[in-house]
Amino acid sequence: MGILSRATRNLARRKTRAVLVIAALSLALTMLIVLPPSIQARQDITRQAVDYFVEINDYVTSTVTLSATEIQCSYPVGFDPEIVFSGKDVWFTQPLMNDTIYSQVLSIPDIINVIPLLRVLGTPDRPYAITGVPLDNASYQMDRTILPTNITAGRNLEVGDKGVVVLDLWTAQMIINPNIRAWLSDTGELVLNETTIEKLTAMVGGTITIEGHEFTVVGLAGESLTTGGAIMSLADAWEITNTTGQAWQYRIFADDINNVNTITARIQSIDPKLEVTSGVSQQNIAEPLKNQITTLTQTAQNNLNQIQGIGLMEIGIAVVAATAIILFLMLYSVRERTKEIGTLKAMGAGNGTILGQFMTEGVLLSLIAAVIAIALSVFVLPLLASLLLPAPVAFGPSIGPVSMSNQTLILYPDGVYFGDDPNFIPGQESNIIAASITPQILLMGLGAALLLGALGTLYPALKAARTKPAEAMRYE
Repeated sequence: MGILSRATRNLARRKTRAVLVIAALSLALTMLIVLPPSIQARQDITRQAVDYFVEINDYVTSTVTLSATEIQCSYPVGFDPEIVFSGKDVWFTQPLMNDTIYSQVLSIPDIINVIPLLRVLGTPDRPYAITGVPLDNASYQMDRTILPTNITAGRNLEVGDKGVVVLDLWTAQMIINPNIRAWLSDTGELVLNETTIEKLTAMVGGTITIEGHEFTVVGLAGESLTTGGAIMSLADAWEITNTTGQAWQYRIFADDINNVNTITARIQSIDPKLEVTSGVSQQNIAEPLKNQITTLTQTAQNNLNQIQGIGLMEIGIAVVAATAIILFLMLYSVRERTKEIGTLKAMGAGNGTILGQFMTEGVLLSLIAAVIAIALSVFVLPLLASLLLPAPVAFGPSIGPVSMSNQTLILYPDGVYFGDDPNFIPGQESNIIAASITPQILLMGLGAALLLGALGTLYPALKAARTKPAEAMRYE
């Protein structure tokens, strides 16, 4: 009778014990199979949150905090209840500053540069904004937020550009189909299918008509917090909107931080209705926000470390449990079958035969348990992972382009608002996280089961093989 046949027969003779061992071993092996993809899925989600917090922090540093010597001024956005689009979306008006204000601002001492920006809001006939940036020289580069930084196709605007435009994805989609109003997710993110992405990408290099003028599309930009719509040179924007000399906002640069407050007061005296903010004042406003972002980043990082630590500990427990189950079972089996081992040796069975038989029994148990564990893993992966591992930090804040002075910045999961609410409790999504078991993981689980079965059986099998026939025959 062969080794495999004897091993199978021995397991069948002790089927109750074998079933219990296989059940316990299956649970341990199921943990080994389920934990790695679940840990990876949670790590990916948490790393995305950490990366997003870092991105938000960079945004706050570069735009909300501004440079210490930069000042911005503009008229506040107005509300026009008479203009309604599709019976639901209320349109706003953006008062523009004329060239007289520009001349007065430019004449203020200690100012080294004034960059006029134009932004003409959308209308029911043109449901997107037009943004104009002065491209006659490189002064716009003093503030990197003036042009979009997230170009997804083509190129950005450059010095000397004329008759060309960069479109954000929102605007590009509107141009393709102005009637589409339901392509945002519940969180406000742009949702584009593959066909739409292909159509948008095909726009680069083509021409579009804006306010009766043709423009070549040189680039597409992702959603922007500060600039958007159809972005073009200031000269082109003035021409097609009949707003020559006017501006939505001035980006003003002082020669020294000590002169910022004086310049701000002088600008405010030109017209009390102007909203004037500076990097100095924004630093105080943004500090609570930055502290919140730092806290959330640390929370997410701690969460990531916790997932890794607990996951590795549980994998270790599963490995030890699987090995111990095999070890103690086979040690007990050797002890129980000592007389049988002596009989086999007396009949001429060598050490290799005894060793092979016990090793085969251990590996066979592990193999059966591994097959059951693989089947279980497919069905219990999400639920078991949620019980074994911490929930990841599965949300990210976003910042809306809100501008109000003398307020406190509050960070929420769905946006940054200005207000006096001091309460912010980070929330977490459900701990039922989608994770997939790949064929590679299944093969690794099967290999681990066979390896642990072999390691757990090795010592008892060696002990059995080294048993002397005379001592074994006397054993009771």
